[in-house]
Amino acid sequence: MDFERLYSNLPSFIKYNNTILNSFLNIAKKLQKLDYFKSHQISPSEFKRSSTLRDIQLFTLELLRFIDKVCKKHDIDYWITGGTLLGAVRHGGFIPWDDDVDITFMRKDYEKFIDVFPKEISRFKYFKQECGLSLLRDNHENYFNDFNSVYDFEGNDDLDFAKFMFFQIGWLKPYIKIDCFPEDYIEEDKLNHFEKNYCSTKYKFNQEVKNGKKQFNNEMDIQKGYLGFTSNKTKYFNDGLDSLQLYPVSIRETEKTFPLVRIKFEKYDFKCPKDNDYYLNILFGPNYMQLPEHIETHDFTDFIKKQFNSKEEMDKKFKKDIEYLRQINNNFE
Repeated sequence: MDFERLYSNLPSFIKYNNTILNSFLNIAKKLQKLDYFKSHQISPSEFKRSSTLRDIQLFTLELLRFIDKVCKKHDIDYWITGGTLLGAVRHGGFIPWDDDVDITFMRKDYEKFIDVFPKEISRFKYFKQECGLSLLRDNHENYFNDFNSVYDFEGNDDLDFAKFMFFQIGWLKPYIKIDCFPEDYIEEDKLNHFEKNYCSTKYKFNQEVKNGKKQFNNEMDIQKGYLGFTSNKTKYFNDGLDSLQLYPVSIRETEKTFPLVRIKFEKYDFKCPKDNDYYLNILFGPNYMQLPEHIETHDFTDFIKKQFNSKEEMDKKFKKDIEYLRQINNNFE
């Protein structure tokens, strides 16, 4: 069941109500634990990682290495988050069934990264040709006019509903993707107000900008001021308005996150929060080190297979492009 599509069809006076939205998120979370939703899932012990999934992981790893090198070069702070951070702590690398990477930035670094990253890609002709960049703003138009979009691929006809505003970096064939999320500091005297109004404000912001009812920059400034988001460093921060639209409040403490440190992920190291135990408790709860009873993948493996005429053709393209990025990373300047 597509909860987001279901929710979007509700009347505005219902879906923009913060109490109802929070209740909806809680109900959706509980329903996903029912056996009905486990019918298409398997247990971790039953999972066997395919060679294609491993290729996806290794390819995404090289793209993450490139991001890390760009950030080092331009003095930009980022950190791995979500399932990527969980994988680093619990598995020393990718969660075996995971097939993407999530990273996040505080707002100033996020904006700087958006500026410099396309320039770094443009130094490499084949990289720019094969890569997709997306940052959706007014009417869901892409901010990057001279780049492919991560949505520029065959078979995306039903994807319009699932398009996101935040910065996304992709490789179009074979299709891999890295999500880049923005974070904003919160004024300390507005914490209670923020918690009560964040979800509905973010959801309405995303919907109205997507549908052309409001302009991104103007509405962003208005709603950030309303919620208590600030560019000044404070004790707390949270996902920005232009992040996942149906995602609950996840307020984190600044001093337990910064200064960032580095953690081993596969055979490389990347930036992460200062206190990973604290951070993962916020994201996944206190039992994050336990394997889940059931797992569900993003299904990119099946989609990628459909991009090619044969497994041999697919394997050859994976090998070529992974080695291409690896050489760029090994000789990065």
